[in-house]
Amino acid sequence: MLTLTHIADTHLGHRQYGVKQREDDMVSTLRTALDEIITEHDTDAILLPGDLFHSRDLRPKVLHQTEQELARVPDDVPVLVSRGNHDENLTPREVTWLNYLHQRGHIVFLQAELTADPETAWFNPYEPNEPGQSAGFYDIDVDAFDGPVRVFGLQWRGAKTGQALQQVADGIQETNEMHGEPAFTVLLAHFGMEDEVPTLGGTVTHAELRDVKKQVDYLALGHIHKRYEAADWIYNPGSPEAHNTREGRDDWEHGYYSITLDTDGSVSGSSAVGFDVAHHPTKRRPYYRFEFDVTPHESPGELETAFKNHGQDEQSAMTEYCSQERFTANDEPRAPIVDLRFTGTLQFSRGDFRTDELSAWLEETWDALYVQVNMGIRTANIQQLISEIDEEDVFKDGKLNTAVLEDRVFETIAKESIYAEHASDVADVLGNAHQMAQAEEAVEDIQESISSARRDLFPELADDVVLDIDEDPFDDTEGVESSGEAVDGELPAEADDAVGVSE
Repeated sequence: MLTLTHIADTHLGHRQYGVKQREDDMVSTLRTALDEIITEHDTDAILLPGDLFHSRDLRPKVLHQTEQELARVPDDVPVLVSRGNHDENLTPREVTWLNYLHQRGHIVFLQAELTADPETAWFNPYEPNEPGQSAGFYDIDVDAFDGPVRVFGLQWRGAKTGQALQQVADGIQETNEMHGEPAFTVLLAHFGMEDEVPTLGGTVTHAELRDVKKQVDYLALGHIHKRYEAADWIYNPGSPEAHNTREGRDDWEHGYYSITLDTDGSVSGSSAVGFDVAHHPTKRRPYYRFEFDVTPHESPGELETAFKNHGQDEQSAMTEYCSQERFTANDEPRAPIVDLRFTGTLQFSRGDFRTDELSAWLEETWDALYVQVNMGIRTANIQQLISEIDEEDVFKDGKLNTAVLEDRVFETIAKESIYAEHASDVADVLGNAHQMAQAEEAVEDIQESISSARRDLFPELADDVVLDIDEDPFDDTEGVESSGEAVDGELPAEADDAVGVSE
């Protein structure tokens, strides 16, 4: 019998919302999971398919903590790691931090050689005496099995994943012909399954895995931070920690798998070795959603009073939720991240709606770690504008002139902000930024455009504009931390922690 553990997307070093405690959470959650994995599940090997780190360029402290945690794993338990999109180099370099950890003996870094032959991947065997910078596969010998348990690694390939999978299927077959047939085959990979999580931007279908399935018994996935399984051979455990308010919801499971392999396993397949899989939730920081409808309140004072009353009424429910065993540390509830959502129609000027003061009150009253503000409101003035707008201005030959409509809406928004004295100019800036975003121009260029205009219009406000674009866990580019407030307008369910602009 052999026990494997499959964990993914640990994102060590992620200082979410700029809060240091969240960076520490990533480490403590992994530490707790490793303690369980080693002492309770008696694992023989750990599989980690990508995003060990959150950033490609590490602070020394993060690397030191990572080495400390990996040192807790017994020497006879290999930690087999493949590369995720967050582990890749920001700039072209031959050596990554995964190469470094591999050479130090903390992990076995597995990746495929995909460039030598466009048709077939090449996998080098791991040699403990000459580990090199990486390996292609790792054999785990089990006396009771007819052959080794062979673990291959495929690095993040983004849009090229489909092509790489075909190379991998052929490469595994050739490797087995060269090195002998294994009793059981595992592939570590970092991508999403389009058929299983269609709203999450997965790029691989079951059809693209047809040839891989002929060679692989267990596909160990990372990349999507939500648990899912498919076809009795595809497994994705969900990240140990939630990394935004969407992932913090109860319908997103987070944790790791323990996989028990035996010759009389309960799952039959082409191999004589069968396997059983169990999912174990990780102990993590709680997220708590708190919603407040602004519609009934005619003035800022009335709204503030109602908000505080609602917060006090909801506090006991929040405390009970955070007291669940999965959210505790040292048998005490952990301070939550609060997903504060304002909904409805605002009856007074947006400039008088002090969300910063309300969120600060809630954070202090609830003893929350952080309050993430999400705006799903409309203002009465904008609704009136849309209902009263002159059709002759925005319709021509029966077609909507979106440019005119956008100008009117942007100007109305500007009038309800701290920039009201230059509402028309600010509307032009917003319109230009919108056009640049639609043209998919670089975030840095949009930021500089807004900052430059802001310096010209408001020289007394010296700070540059920061575009807060939340990290998309399914994108291969680096995100920017969220400021804690999203833009006006109804947020779709999949756009939690989406785009905001802060000063």
